[in-house]
Amino acid sequence: LDFLRSTYRPVARIARGGGSLKQAWDAARAECDPKFSSYAIYEHCLPFNVARAYDEALGIDTPRIWTAERDREMWDRLQG
Repeated sequence: LDFLRSTYRPVARIARGGGSLKQAWDAARAECDPKFSSYAIYEHCLPFNVARAYDEALGIDTPRIWTAERDREMWDRLQG
């Protein structure tokens, strides 16, 4: 429950405030890394968790299909 809240709350705050996915990512990392970075596959899963939380915070209740193009787009946003 702490992981879900620690991921969703900062992402939702940024998304609802008009911030970017990168800003939401940074906020989630600031909250989650100190508590969860040692968890197995944390680094692998967090980008997808943040992207989904961002969508949910903006009212997209049905998950969007994950495609190779969407994957590249997400990574470009998070790294740029």
